[in-house]
Amino acid sequence: MTKAFRYLRPFWLSVIAIVALVFAQVQADLALPDYMSRIVTYGIQYGGITSSAPEVLSDATASRMKFFMSAEDEEAFASSYRKVSAGDPAFPAGVTASRDVWVLENTAVTAGMEKAFLLTSLINSGMGDTDPEMIWAMLEANPAAAQQIAEQAESRMDGYTDDNLKAVRIMMVKSEYAALGMNTEKIQNDYILHEGLIMLGIALLASLAAMASSYLAARTATGACRNMRDDIFARVESFSAEEFSRFSTASLITRTTNDVQQVQMIITMMLRIVLFAPMMGLTSLFKVLRYRNLASVLGWAVLLMIALMIITYSVTMPKFRIVQKMVDRLNLVIREQLEGMLVIRAFNNQETEEKRFDEANSDLTKLNIYLNRVMAVISPLMTFIMSTVSILIIWIGARQIDLGAMQIGDMMAFLQYSTHVLISFMIVAMIFIMIPRSAVSAKRIFEVLETEPVIHDPQNPKEVPGGEQTVLFDHVSFRYPKAEMNVLEDITFEAKPGETVALIGSTGSGKSTLINLLPRFFDVTEGAVRYGGTDIREFTQNDLRDLIGYVPQKGILFSGTVESNLRYADENASDEAIENALKVSQAEEFVSRMEHGLQEPIAQGGTNVSGGQKQRLSIARALTKQAKIFIFDDTFSALDYQTDARLREALNKMIARNRSTVFIVAQRISTIMHCDRIIVLDQGRIAGQGKHEELMKNCQVYQEIALSQLSRKELGYE
Repeated sequence: MTKAFRYLRPFWLSVIAIVALVFAQVQADLALPDYMSRIVTYGIQYGGITSSAPEVLSDATASRMKFFMSAEDEEAFASSYRKVSAGDPAFPAGVTASRDVWVLENTAVTAGMEKAFLLTSLINSGMGDTDPEMIWAMLEANPAAAQQIAEQAESRMDGYTDDNLKAVRIMMVKSEYAALGMNTEKIQNDYILHEGLIMLGIALLASLAAMASSYLAARTATGACRNMRDDIFARVESFSAEEFSRFSTASLITRTTNDVQQVQMIITMMLRIVLFAPMMGLTSLFKVLRYRNLASVLGWAVLLMIALMIITYSVTMPKFRIVQKMVDRLNLVIREQLEGMLVIRAFNNQETEEKRFDEANSDLTKLNIYLNRVMAVISPLMTFIMSTVSILIIWIGARQIDLGAMQIGDMMAFLQYSTHVLISFMIVAMIFIMIPRSAVSAKRIFEVLETEPVIHDPQNPKEVPGGEQTVLFDHVSFRYPKAEMNVLEDITFEAKPGETVALIGSTGSGKSTLINLLPRFFDVTEGAVRYGGTDIREFTQNDLRDLIGYVPQKGILFSGTVESNLRYADENASDEAIENALKVSQAEEFVSRMEHGLQEPIAQGGTNVSGGQKQRLSIARALTKQAKIFIFDDTFSALDYQTDARLREALNKMIARNRSTVFIVAQRISTIMHCDRIIVLDQGRIAGQGKHEELMKNCQVYQEIALSQLSRKELGYE
């Protein structure tokens, strides 16, 4: 699977941008629980007051605080607060009381000052059910009594936690503000609105980062897999028959489509979700460690989820390998049935083929159902674990809140962080379920990409010689891969420019195999095929095939138009060249009768034209190229005798004019009897070669073939 990620190299800028955007999204998402915690704790619970040190104090409160402050605390108080009189421009706007106040200017408030403020506020609120004025009068008369009052207050608050004391101090600050006539409801609303707007802004940034990273991840994965498909197609184009024997057509189609799609999906998830989940999970995990009383619950849940992931991975991995093989098999069955539909109907074997398809389809369906059930079980189990953890957090958190060891907002923040951690592990678990199938697909893709074709270009290719050159088959022998015997044995003959060479022989004698050595569809086992005295293996395949106009046994047309099929040989061909090719191939007549002429649509495989028309268009396509070598591999068999004769006559004129070398593989004696040279093959060896008249005299194999097709009179011997 890791090999697939090298296709991300051209998109490294996008990958960096995705990582940055995902990181930004994670940081934004993780900031939201803290803001929510502050809104609950400070905005709702504390009325929008965040500091236990009051920003404004009445002159009376400031005077009374001095009873409980040391000399150092009084000095610190004087440096932290400034006295402001009513009517002064610096007088706080929210204070309605028309008396002197003390305004906080330096936030370096000491613990002694906070303690003094708390004691003063507690006395003012009626601590111990004693009239506050009596206590202050007593302290005015006897300042030393302040120590005793402080000790009594501390003994009462001895069981308070730091959070409890902070809550009490903040509530006393709120009471002080109310006593000064400040609008505490406005303070609360302003705080909630301010924090809420920040939360909305952060949420908006998180959403934008998520959308941008998703877009870039999808675009990057699509681009990488586009390049992967290009490479697969290019590699398959370079395959020889030996490589095609290793990979069936159905398997190659599956690898190029379904397997690449699986890899694309996992790359998208890796760039987006797999980056996001660990970042979110690990960062959230550090956040929850602040709440040690609840962290153990989350730890056990994470261990349980990891164990579930490992079990699922070990169960599904072998099955996903089988799934892809079954997809190959299903594609193979479908392809065979579609291509052989007429034969199936002709032999009334529809039921047999239906059973064959149903067997392949049912096997794939059963295995997919099994895998889907495994995945279906994982989701509710993960949800159950998350719900159980949430209940435990609320239960334990409620007890901590009751004991004063935790704030409500902190519990809610921990709950959200825990949810982030569990969802992250759940996402990773789902990814781990999908990775096995994608890993299998990636392995199948790289089996194709890493297959080196047997036929390849030389490291130091030679240039193809210009001008008119001779083609020489020099003691050529050939054996198919893994075969025990040679198909061709010691074949030697020469084809000169302007010469037409015919190959004839019984079925299986090696005619097509021999002619396919010239464009290097196969490479010779022994000997060499030479062009202009140079072994064709010393040319690049592209340069070699630029010399050749090839017409296969089975005429193949591509979807498009008549013109696009002709220009397939040479996209820069002139209109005159196309017109001449149609005339020579005897295709001009039926093309001119078509409603749209050269722009007449051609269906896939040329199914909307007859076999003879398809063959003539295939010949016209080769002739459009105006090559130096033409190969007609049994291409005249689909033509009637009259069309065959006219085509050969026009072709001979064209060859004489262009001085091209022509190779014709044929079964009909009438097609080749006027050729310059006829090569007779028998069981892979040359049984005779020469002109028709010579072979009729001294080649028994040729005589037998000729007399099996034509009478002696037709052959000119009576």
